[in-house]
Amino acid sequence: RNCMRLQVLELDHVSEINQEVAAEVCREGLKGLEMLVLSSTPVTPKALLHFNSVCRNLKSIVVQIGIEDYFEDPNSPEARKLFDEMVNKLQV
Repeated sequence: RNCMRLQVLELDHVSEINQEVAAEVCREGLKGLEMLVLSSTPVTPKALLHFNSVCRNLKSIVVQIGIEDYFEDPNSPEARKLFDEMVNKLQV
């Protein structure tokens, strides 16, 4: 409602964006959004799908994340494995 003309939204170091958060953000009115940039902001695949389906003018979604955005100990083998799985899901 308040952001109908917003064309670019960049979220930097925000806590995880899941489908529920994406729905709440879109409910406020992002009909004119053309580009979504998520920097150091964990995001779920369902959230990205929600933005893509609701924001009809969306042309670009940029996700810039690192393993340290998800895990306190990014050097552990388990963290690396889980992060690789998450990145693979986001790429699909």
